[in-house]
Amino acid sequence: MYRDLQTRFILWLARTLNPPVLRDRPIQICPDHLRNLPDGTLGREVVRFWDENQFEPIESGDYIQRTHDIWHVVTGLSASEHDEFMLQAFTRAQVFRPTSAIVVLYGVVHRSLSWRELRYSLHWGRIAQRLLDWDIEADWATPLPEVRRKLGLPQVSLSKQTRKQQSAIPDTMNH
Repeated sequence: MYRDLQTRFILWLARTLNPPVLRDRPIQICPDHLRNLPDGTLGREVVRFWDENQFEPIESGDYIQRTHDIWHVVTGLSASEHDEFMLQAFTRAQVFRPTSAIVVLYGVVHRSLSWRELRYSLHWGRIAQRLLDWDIEADWATPLPEVRRKLGLPQVSLSKQTRKQQSAIPDTMNH
């Protein structure tokens, strides 16, 4: 069910340190149903993310923990350590998560995340629609580019976009 010991520890830490967010909010995640959706839809891309990374849906924790992989997909961020740091910065800009701040700080201190990438991720987390208010289930069959447009996210992965456009990231994003 869980990815590995490290993931179990991180989920425990998050449940311990973070105030619960929408703990009782239900979400129907049926991998078999999502697997049968057309390629390119949100649901199919979430299943592809799980399959490529040998993950299973997270079924415990609060709403943010249970939808964490979906946030990876809509932001275009992979399961790599680097992209996880970026997603945690994005998440921290969206909602109060002490563990997100701790993880991001670790990434910056260990030079796994640049200040520019941090500012960029925080920027997108601030200007995107609040993902906690988004009805994910209503968009399972929606093409991913349309979902990203609806949420105010770039069509290209946040990670790829920062690498391609490092010099184009304005310094004014730190407000």
